[in-house]
Amino acid sequence: MSPKQGTPESANSAGAAQLAARPPVIEAADVNEVMRDQLEILIGHAQDGVCGCEQCGRYLRARAVLMELFADSQFAVIKNKVSSAAGH
Repeated sequence: MSPKQGTPESANSAGAAQLAARPPVIEAADVNEVMRDQLEILIGHAQDGVCGCEQCGRYLRARAVLMELFADSQFAVIKNKVSSAAGH
């Protein structure tokens, strides 16, 4: 065997050393869970009142986006009530 060739035993130990030196692979978190966690943090921060900090700004922006759904449906209900009362 030439000096450049290695034995299978040394190849296995070299491969094991390389695998041991690699950092562990961490599975990506579920995006929906991360968003829920972030929302809980923002709600908890703003629970005692909005102080005007960056986190409160994020809370207000997130709240506005999430409340759009209700604003649209509430507007439709009010519009229908007004139309019905006016006899349209």
